[in-house]
Amino acid sequence: MNAHRVEHAVILPINHPTFFPLSVAEQDDWLRANNDRQARLMEASSGRFIAYADVRIDGPYEEPAALRAELERAVSTLHLRGVKLHPYNLNTVATDRRLRPAIHAADRLGIPIVVDSNPQAGAPDLAGLSPVAIQQATRGVSVPWIVAHLGGDAYEESVGSAGFVDVSGTLLRLEQRLGPGGCRELLRRIGIDRVLFGSDIPIFDYDAYAALFDRLALRPDELERIAYTNAARLLGI
Repeated sequence: MNAHRVEHAVILPINHPTFFPLSVAEQDDWLRANNDRQARLMEASSGRFIAYADVRIDGPYEEPAALRAELERAVSTLHLRGVKLHPYNLNTVATDRRLRPAIHAADRLGIPIVVDSNPQAGAPDLAGLSPVAIQQATRGVSVPWIVAHLGGDAYEESVGSAGFVDVSGTLLRLEQRLGPGGCRELLRRIGIDRVLFGSDIPIFDYDAYAALFDRLALRPDELERIAYTNAARLLGI
């Protein structure tokens, strides 16, 4: 972050126990353990990390009241700043009614919702993880919601959706398919005010994005909105 002059970074969980260094005891209630860990990361960063809450819909959290209570604790007690839904890792799709308690809780608590959307062409769950499915799942929600990864191979659906989109991962792949000019026009068709920079570090290398955005040759005001202004507005910074 210091090397690239990044003031704040959103730290997202991934709705799965095995991606985090949890003890055996913590894995039993990995949702609570991951949220506690998110809070510790945010505190240790002196405010530079903006951490989001995790979500689980199995085990004790099949009960909607239990999931709502944990998200209430995550925001009111741990001061987490948003919620992350990763339907694929939860072995479901964005419109699964079991995710509704988390969506409604986020709306009531006034925090943004990030939904993973990285379906690959030919996958049987393509429609269930696409930007259109996410828009259906968040219908009636007043808080900001974000489609992660530009919608994966369903990226064209991001053009007509209403939420924010982040460019992580997919934009790097799309340059090979569309070229820099095609990527630039895609972002403009989506609407620059709706586009957020995302890196998906450590899966992707930050320097690759710096080189890519050089090749996209966006206007300085467009770069500023994608890199800072849009996220600052969304997060209240």
